[in-house]
Amino acid sequence: MTHKGTATFIAQRASAVALLFLVIWFLWGLSAHAGAGHEEMRLWLSAPTGWAPMGLLIAVGAFHMRIGLNEIIDDYIDSGMRGVFKLLNLFAAVGAAAIGLGSLYLIAA
Repeated sequence: MTHKGTATFIAQRASAVALLFLVIWFLWGLSAHAGAGHEEMRLWLSAPTGWAPMGLLIAVGAFHMRIGLNEIIDDYIDSGMRGVFKLLNLFAAVGAAAIGLGSLYLIAA
């Protein structure tokens, strides 16, 4: 595979930049709704300006996590077990994203 390292490098940096803006949005949203009750928070996440960035935050966060852990696995895990750990990493990232997005759907629906 040619250019795999370059593609991974770019994907990790691009997802980090996206996460920077999404985390700033998330912190702004939390501070704007400080002291709000459950219903007000649910209404915030029900609006497209709430659920769309939150869904992106969850999905991009899981993607970034998978890339980062794959780099750690490549650097520190013996080649015999590398495939197993990468598969576990993939399942963990997909599982975390599925739980997060499923929870967001239940809150926003």
